[in-house]
Amino acid sequence: MAQGSKLIKNSVLILFNTFFMMMTSWIISIWVARQLGPTNYGIFNLVLWISGTMTWVLGMGLIHAVTKFIAEYNGRGENKNLRPIIYYVLKLEIVISLVTTVLLVFFSSRIADFFFSPDESFFFLLAAIGLLPGMITAIFSAAIEGIQKFEYFTYSNLILTPLSFASKIAVLMMGKGITGLLWVMLVFSFINAVFYYIVLKREGALEKGPGSLTSDIKKRILAYNNSVIAILVCDKIVWDKSQIFFLGRFCNAAEVGFYNLGFNVAQRFISILPTTFWRVLFPTMSSYFGSNDREKMKRLFFISTRYLAFFSFPVGIGGMILAYQIIHYLYGHDFIGAQRVLQIIFAASIFSSLSNPASAILYGFEKQAFIYRYGIVLAVINITLCLLFIKPYGAIGAAVSFGIITILASVGGLIYTCRLMNLKYPIVSVAKITMSTVFMGIVMELIILQNAEIPGFIISIVAGTVVYLTSALVLGTFEEEDLILLQSTKVVLPGKTKVVVEYICNLLMQFKGISTVSQENRQ
Repeated sequence: MAQGSKLIKNSVLILFNTFFMMMTSWIISIWVARQLGPTNYGIFNLVLWISGTMTWVLGMGLIHAVTKFIAEYNGRGENKNLRPIIYYVLKLEIVISLVTTVLLVFFSSRIADFFFSPDESFFFLLAAIGLLPGMITAIFSAAIEGIQKFEYFTYSNLILTPLSFASKIAVLMMGKGITGLLWVMLVFSFINAVFYYIVLKREGALEKGPGSLTSDIKKRILAYNNSVIAILVCDKIVWDKSQIFFLGRFCNAAEVGFYNLGFNVAQRFISILPTTFWRVLFPTMSSYFGSNDREKMKRLFFISTRYLAFFSFPVGIGGMILAYQIIHYLYGHDFIGAQRVLQIIFAASIFSSLSNPASAILYGFEKQAFIYRYGIVLAVINITLCLLFIKPYGAIGAAVSFGIITILASVGGLIYTCRLMNLKYPIVSVAKITMSTVFMGIVMELIILQNAEIPGFIISIVAGTVVYLTSALVLGTFEEEDLILLQSTKVVLPGKTKVVVEYICNLLMQFKGISTVSQENRQ
């Protein structure tokens, strides 16, 4: 019960954090896109992608290992190892980051010239300087996830995130453009590092203890890191917009902007719950691995898969239907070239979200060898697709490449994990959710065909939501366990939001009672 309450609390906190970040980042992305235009927006996002890629290269499996081993030893009650683990990884990453930063600053002009022209070299220089604070922040953040103190991310979102976004708006209004945005990001990367350091000090994760990091633990960290490196390389090629590299090389900056906009909008919508579940599931599965509790692991997989399907199916289909309206009314008609990209990625993201719990199990139970082997095949296929489709078809070709490889990766990984870990997949629930989504999609499409303007856009969302929830109730998608979990969320919800949850619970219970009576009468 204690573990279940902790999971619910962490899930609610991360769901709030993810939703808050999605809304605020979405708002600022609309503002940035409208201010920069397709070409400069493409350049800005290519710089961010390259800096993000370099941060990922530097962190490799070590950042992942911090969360993994902090959660594992915390689950065992061996907290004396927390500080040594954090400092061991931190020392390695600081040295690597400093060397890499110097090299990137020296070659910034050549990097800019490879994609666009040397005129953009200062952008890449600023991005390189931000690698070190970004890496420190990543390590501290991973440690906080390991001890599962997600409320601090909420504090960061409520305090630092609005300040960051306000600063970005200010520099754009002053006409500072891409340079101003990068300066703001650099400053706040240092601020975030300091904030997370204070959090770890407060929680005692950085306090000196009687023990030190043994050679066995160091070997385990490095062995885990070595096993994960190849996986992360493949994941980077498969999942993390690797198509931008080919777009930047073969196409103009506007195509980069179209693809990035479509990708980001789809991910912001459909990744809310998957992101929430991953950040809870990975440390939890690692904890179950430490306590050797496979039954809880299996049950958590079943429940989380149902919830991901319930959320991802309607969001993905609804996004495909309303793609034109989303781009036209929010970003402006200059970005309408991202419409097909958005639709394709919405469709592919449905599959990727369903594979989320399986991925957490493989990492948490150190069964990631399959991800490496399968990932190599997928990476080769992805590069081949990019070379075939991106140069002639631009952003749409990049989206098609991403869509194909995403479906292959998600379905293959899910089947393997279910067989390896003897998991029961909620086929009946997913089938009911699919039917409810079909009914919703038909209603939304009919409304849009009659009125494609703003009134039709709004009505289709409202009508689609009502039809989907009603269909889910009629088809019996909700179970008694869902009511128990929903009622448990009231413990961590603030103020009057508990009343809303209570109303939903009563509604579901009444409907369940009516359904039961009706069934008895028919019998």
